[in-house]
Amino acid sequence: MKKIYWLTGLPSSGKSSIAKELGKHLYAEILNGDEIRELTSNVEFTKEKRTIHMTYVAAMVYYLSKHIDVVVSLVSPIRSIRNSIKGKYPNLHEIYIKCDPEVCKQRDVKGLYAKAIRGEISNFTGVQGEYEEPLCPDIVVRTDEDSIEECVNQILTLHNSTPKALLIGRWQPLHEGHKWLIEQVQKMGHDVLLGIRNTPINKDGPYSAQERIDMIQKMFNNSVDHIILPDIIGVYYGRGVGYEVKELQPPKDIATISATKIRERR
Repeated sequence: MKKIYWLTGLPSSGKSSIAKELGKHLYAEILNGDEIRELTSNVEFTKEKRTIHMTYVAAMVYYLSKHIDVVVSLVSPIRSIRNSIKGKYPNLHEIYIKCDPEVCKQRDVKGLYAKAIRGEISNFTGVQGEYEEPLCPDIVVRTDEDSIEECVNQILTLHNSTPKALLIGRWQPLHEGHKWLIEQVQKMGHDVLLGIRNTPINKDGPYSAQERIDMIQKMFNNSVDHIILPDIIGVYYGRGVGYEVKELQPPKDIATISATKIRERR
């Protein structure tokens, strides 16, 4: 399971700008809540409509996060709904894009504050509608004090805070020998990232990348992350690269497990 970065904050606080800048650093799907709202024709700002919109977006980004990191920028002003979403989707990181309300009104990027003040929009957050600040976000960035680049670097620190141990394989199929190997690395205290070689489907590799992802999630739930890699012929490195390449020797009963024999029994 990949990560969801849920950017919440007042309108014109800088959520979309930060999301776009994050997209330059992360291999991620970037989603804008306003654009999704237009696609679903949900243009009202009542509490009921906001609740529907927030829960719909959360379900959609969770589905996407099975395959790729997701950054979503959404005002999402209702704290109880945000908390409910966080409880339901454990890979979601709440990022509070904090900005002084008067600064947001001065920016008024889309002219919505002006429309709300004139009465052309009802229940607009920051004018008639309240924004309920997060009580325990994963991180708070201040766009009225720091530049977009500085805010993005703070978020990237969260993203890169846990180094991974990379295990590359075909996993055709994932079996008990692989499980032993992965568990040994976990016992060393490392988070595991499985690199799935995107090999052609044939009799020696009958499982698609998605089928192998499903195997990983079934065996390890959310305790192991994954990434799809191009097929590779070797791993090369120079000196002083900052990481080690290590071979683990399995016991005899594990070493004799053969993916080829497992495939032949299909």
